[in-house]
Amino acid sequence: VRTCAFASAHPPQPVYMSDSTTIYLLRHGDRFDYSIGKDAWVARCRTSASLAPSDPPLSAGGHAQAREVAAHLASVGRIDMIIVSPYLRTLQTAQPLAHATGLPLCVDFAVAESHQRPAALPPLDTRLPYFPEIDTSYSPLMASVAVDGTGVEPRIEHLRRLLFLSQALQRPPFRGKTVVVVTHAASVALIAALRGSDLLGAGQLAACGVAKLVVGAHGRADVVERGDDASSYLRGPAGLTGAWGFANSAQPLETSERLWREAQRLGPADPAAVPPHTPAVGWRSNSGDAVEYEPESEVAAGE
Repeated sequence: VRTCAFASAHPPQPVYMSDSTTIYLLRHGDRFDYSIGKDAWVARCRTSASLAPSDPPLSAGGHAQAREVAAHLASVGRIDMIIVSPYLRTLQTAQPLAHATGLPLCVDFAVAESHQRPAALPPLDTRLPYFPEIDTSYSPLMASVAVDGTGVEPRIEHLRRLLFLSQALQRPPFRGKTVVVVTHAASVALIAALRGSDLLGAGQLAACGVAKLVVGAHGRADVVERGDDASSYLRGPAGLTGAWGFANSAQPLETSERLWREAQRLGPADPAAVPPHTPAVGWRSNSGDAVEYEPESEVAAGE
């Protein structure tokens, strides 16, 4: 990063070199399960062979937010790549941006939900009739995530995954590009990984909130725009998916910070040690997903 050397009445603004990487960290829009209530959603999933509790779609308001944030991002300048979590709500959030930019959707478990059960998700090719924008030739950074004996990703492995992602985004083919990462609230930890901060300092992500980060040659990110308030480009109601940061988690902040320090000690996740995504035979609601349903972005005070 270079800064202007001459004196000015205004603070000097950073000038980024051509090999700087710009990352737009975009959280999904308002969730359908939040709009109808957690219990009603779980009950509906139990009577359906095609719904998984942890993989809800967007609400009607969430779809509107996705269209508005797509128009906002398409207007800010060049975008080179869209990386998206394999969850339905993130794919639905990313689809209008793919339409607005003409870019494909690169599905990657590296940016997926935290504390997830990957076997509850359907095979990627079952998404194609609804999301033909998916690039099936894309080689993901992570084809799945590390899980424990119950098939769930431990929270510390989610944090190690984001440490890996923070390094991967600084290497080819991402280095020097503008990348939109369509993800989930707990991926705000990517900001902490890129800046070398604690989780509290990473802030929050609102529904369809966009945090803009620029990673220069120094290897750490400047937060150019925060993602905790999307009201400047979202005209409709905010919905029930509130802004979320680790201070809002049902897990005590001190526990999250302790896990973050341990993740940093252990180092980034190793994608080579993670088997490919293999959906369970009953990857739908009978996979055990309904029992484990605990949305990461539930605010503790609202439980």
